[in-house]
Formats: sequence, C-alpha cells, structure tokens
Amino acid sequence: MSGSQTIGLALGSGGARGFAHAGVLQALEEEGIRPHLVTGTSMGAIVGGLYAQDPDPVKVWRRLEAYVSNEDFASYWAPFVPRDEEEASDPQSRLTGLYDFMQRKMIAVKTVTMAYQQDESRLRGPLAKLFGPVGFEDMVIPFAAVALDLISGEKVVFTTGPVIDGIYASSAIPSIFPPVTTEGRMICDGGGPFRVPVEACLDLGADFVIAVDIPAYEETSFSTGLDMILRSNTIARQRLNRYICAQADFVIRPPVTEFHWADFSASGACRDRGYEAGREVAGELKKLLDWRRSFPFKMKMMTKRMLRMDI
Repeated sequence: MSGSQTIGLALGSGGARGFAHAGVLQALEEEGIRPHLVTGTSMGAIVGGLYAQDPDPVKVWRRLEAYVSNEDFASYWAPFVPRDEEEASDPQSRLTGLYDFMQRKMIAVKTVTMAYQQDESRLRGPLAKLFGPVGFEDMVIPFAAVALDLISGEKVVFTTGPVIDGIYASSAIPSIFPPVTTEGRMICDGGGPFRVPVEACLDLGADFVIAVDIPAYEETSFSTGLDMILRSNTIARQRLNRYICAQADFVIRPPVTEFHWADFSASGACRDRGYEAGREVAGELKKLLDWRRSFPFKMKMMTKRMLRMDI
C-alpha cells in the first residue's frame, strides 16, 4: 500500500479520549495502511509505543484494556471527572459523590501547595508492567515519545534508552506527576505545545504524515475562576494545535469531545469513535496516498518544505 513513501503516524495527547487511537489503528490496518514510523505525545505515546512494539491493533487494545482495568488506577482518576445532574441526584451515588467532592477539594489544595500530587511510581509502575524492559532500539517500528522541557520550552524527543523513560516523561502531567529532572531540564507531558507530534514525524524521515488529533473536552459550565482560566488556556492550545496539524498530510479527528480526559470508564466508547472516524476517511486517505505516490520523490520533498515554510 505504501509504495516508496515513508508513512509517519503522529498520535496526539488526550488522556482517556486517546483510546480513540486504538480504533484508528484498527481501521487503518483493515485498509492495509501501515505506518513506517510512529510518534506520540502523552496517551498518544502510550498507544503508539504499544503499536511500535507489536504492530497488531487487536493486541494493542487488549493490553490497553488491561492497563486501565486495575481498580486502583480507575479510582485515582474518578474525582477529576465532573458528575452530571442525573447521576448526582441518584441516592445510591450520593455517598460516592461526596467522597469524590472531598477528593477534588484535596486535589485543588495540593495543586497550589505542592509541586506534584503523586509519586513517580504511581505512573512508572503501571508503564513498566505494560511495556516490560524494552528499549527504543527494540521496537519493531521506529518510535519516538515527545515531551516538553519546562525550563527552555523546547520539545524533547525520546528515541533511545528504555522506552518507559520516554513514555513516562511524555505522560507526566504537570502538577500530577513529578517531571524528569536531568541536565538542567524539567521534562514533562508535552500535550500543551506539542499536542500532536507532527514535527517529530517529519524529523524522523516521514514524507507522508497521518496525524490523529484528539479534540479537547468541551467544558459547558464554569463554577470558579480557575475553571475559566483553564478553559481559556485550552482554547489557546487548540489554536496552536491547528497550525501544527496543518503540517500533516492527513488529519483524523475522532469525535470524542463529550468524554472527559480522565473518564477511563469511557475508553471502549472512545476506541469505537476512533474506529468509526478511521473507517469514514479511509477511502479518501487511500486516494491521497495513491496520488502522492505518483509524484517524483524530489517534488514531494519540495512541496513538504514549502508547506513547512508557510506555516
């Protein structure tokens, strides 16, 4: 299917919504579209790393299901998810709701009084179980995990060393998990400025980039000033992300805006949305790949450089 093209797959961040990546992978596989390299940010790094380690979308999904099925894992993220009015009024859920409310208050206090809320092991441990002692050089498909250096503001691309080191750094949400401190850098989740790692794909040698952009959760109510600040910040990141995605050759956006980033109980629904989105655009993507294959290689690279200069 790919011919002489080097197809890169850039999987964006998105928390629980990022499980849509697994569905997209399945849809692409069914159409015979297989990437030659993969880059990922945050949840995109987790899903992309699994695929690069064993490029079988069915196995990727099974491993992801096992990753979030742990009761301790699910219970930690539950307080981040706002409850709807119907659920909040259910007598059976009121006690749980009160518990979650107290946890949310504790989270808010910790956010403004502590550098981070959880030990590194809370994330690194599950990642170690998920991936095992594998290095980037052991991957079946070349893979890169993208993170952010809080000191310089620069992108950090992991392509060597233990895979879980790179994926931990890419997934270490600021204020939740401690950043990776090394050589004067503080490296954390790159989902702010590098939400979809298109540039990393190009830098690794892709001449055709498929980007999977996970839309942000759409807030509909703002009870505090902090809520408004966070929403404003989300809008700013979305605008930046549009420019980044414009460098890709093809963008897939699964419709998962209704799901909260921490609602891992919706992982199956997000996976299904990703699959549907991939199937819907598969024909268009295959036509574009065929058309681009008809271009001489130098013409394709010249076009790519011109697009990057315009951005």
